[in-house]
Amino acid sequence: MDIDSHAAVPPRAAATTLVVRDGDDGLQVLMVRRSAHASFMPGAYVFPGGAVDAADAAPATLALCDETDAALHERIGRVTEVGALAAGFAVAALRECFEECGLWLGAPDHHAAAAQWSALRARLHAGESLAALAAGAGLTLATSRLQPWSHWVTPVGLPKRFDTLFFICRVPLGQTPEVDAGETTHLAWVAPGAALAAQARGEFQMEFATRSTMQSMLPFAAAGSSALLAHAAAHRALPPLHPRLQRDAQGRRIGVLLPGEPGYEAAA
Repeated sequence: MDIDSHAAVPPRAAATTLVVRDGDDGLQVLMVRRSAHASFMPGAYVFPGGAVDAADAAPATLALCDETDAALHERIGRVTEVGALAAGFAVAALRECFEECGLWLGAPDHHAAAAQWSALRARLHAGESLAALAAGAGLTLATSRLQPWSHWVTPVGLPKRFDTLFFICRVPLGQTPEVDAGETTHLAWVAPGAALAAQARGEFQMEFATRSTMQSMLPFAAAGSSALLAHAAAHRALPPLHPRLQRDAQGRRIGVLLPGEPGYEAAA
């Protein structure tokens, strides 16, 4: 597929969650490693997340959220410029996190035994809807626990593109993350600075948006999750970031540029 064909690919809505906790040395964030056979970012360390499904914004699903649609629109939709689509993004973040690493975000601390979470997750993998699982288990979809952090749109010119909201949420107590052994093969709690240093040594593969997100958390590395979440809650505007591919004279990709960086305007 040539560059012009890639340029025609529309971005798909997606959601990603930075699940954080406080470690002995400060802030830690949960990352999962994508399978080497994955069609998107194979072998890379990423935050749990994935595409928004139609069911994520279905009325039956939204009825189980602990926020009204209007509240979601005001708190997330207006800030990130996704408007009325905010609820679907938030529910997708909750669903993908449970699907990929087994954490039901926002559940009361120590709500259920590990075996109960595993059983619910197996039903989700088998095709049962998140709404049905929540209703049957007497759980809410705690969108209120998600704080928007950033909004990224994959550059034009790539074969797969996503319009992704990044959220932050504290890890629920009493739950232990586990990989799904399908899409993800390994998980790790990492400090932002350590992850960036390992990536620089070639030991910890991260793509551009993931690496940039790690860098954005560095000011809170010592202060911990409370300071990070408070900062996220104070956001009043998170316009979408549109990186552009930087290419050489032969059209080969040599980098990624952000608005304001030298060469960005020329990298149309």
